[in-house]
Amino acid sequence: MLPGIGVFGTSPSIRSYIAILNSCGFRVVALWGRVKSEADQLAKELKIEMSTDKVDEILLNKDVDVIVISCPPHMQSPIAVKALGIGKHVLCGTPAGPTQAESLRMVHAAGYYPKLVARMVYGLRFLPTIMSMRKMIEDGYLGEIKVCEIRVHFWNYPKEKFDWTCDEIMGGGVLNSIGSNLIDIVTYLTAQKAISVHGMLKTYTKRTEKIKGIREITSDDFCTFQLELDYGACANVTINSHMPGQFFQEITVVGTKARLTAKGADLYGQKNESRKEELLHFDPINFKEEERYGVSEKTRTVIPTPYLKGVIRMMECVKEAFDKEEERQSYCQDMLTNAATFEDSLYVQTVIDAIKKSNHSKEWVKVEVKAEEPVPSPILPHSKVLSASLQ
Repeated sequence: MLPGIGVFGTSPSIRSYIAILNSCGFRVVALWGRVKSEADQLAKELKIEMSTDKVDEILLNKDVDVIVISCPPHMQSPIAVKALGIGKHVLCGTPAGPTQAESLRMVHAAGYYPKLVARMVYGLRFLPTIMSMRKMIEDGYLGEIKVCEIRVHFWNYPKEKFDWTCDEIMGGGVLNSIGSNLIDIVTYLTAQKAISVHGMLKTYTKRTEKIKGIREITSDDFCTFQLELDYGACANVTINSHMPGQFFQEITVVGTKARLTAKGADLYGQKNESRKEELLHFDPINFKEEERYGVSEKTRTVIPTPYLKGVIRMMECVKEAFDKEEERQSYCQDMLTNAATFEDSLYVQTVIDAIKKSNHSKEWVKVEVKAEEPVPSPILPHSKVLSASLQ
């Protein structure tokens, strides 16, 4: 028997997660939303038995064994920490939090309970093209890695209302939402981590027809950054949300012998001595497959195809991990070796914080992963802020 699922959030991501989980055989038994009416409406639409705006009602539900979180980043860490503390498995959406402090608390919580699932939903890791790309790099196809270059272009539709995605401090912006996945994938492919970074963030759309007056959008809608990696390679990443047309993502890794390029969900390669690139892995968009997993047309407009395909594969692996064990709450750790840990998320968030610091200073910034939590403010202790946000 597969474990019961409790989900936190009412975002488009949660809609897709619920559909995919249901199609994999999981039973989503409870849903939480910050606003009770929104939670009730979504639960009714998705035929979920229980809905609430109180965190503990989900966590203490005896039928809930696995927590899936995709809500405002500043709330994800306290929910994950609390869930692990009472023996629940946790799958957390990205970004994990607005700063590395939140990610560090998740790492400490996961360390106390190593037998529980504590993974991030970095879907690109499970995309077949990326997995093939990594295998070829490990087998020496590229030789010594020199450069990683990533370009992402898409059109960001004007926001209908002001929420956390509009606010830089709350974790909004393309650096956090998309850049977090790309920073992780650079390390996943190259097995190298950033030691210093340089970045530039821009907010070109500060007001829309629906967002104007005293409120203003502060989250970045364009970013570009460079990573100096610890074994001599470098990475250059550009995310542009002002490009009309379909979502475009290209990940290229260049080595001394050849280069590999993931264009969307397809993989191309070219040896130095060859005059043209060759198609190494073809993974076309299959709407029928997505419909089989309950993915709606609306979801496709919000979650790009490469990420959606990766999340589907990841949830399938989660199902297999629990399927291999007879007890409902037990799982096979070998099935989730590719999944990003909370430690991976802490590194990613540290790089993001360094990029933001570089944007302000206009200088290169060292990446330093902290092992200790910062001392909270004596005026407004962080613990009180977290407890208040979870009421």
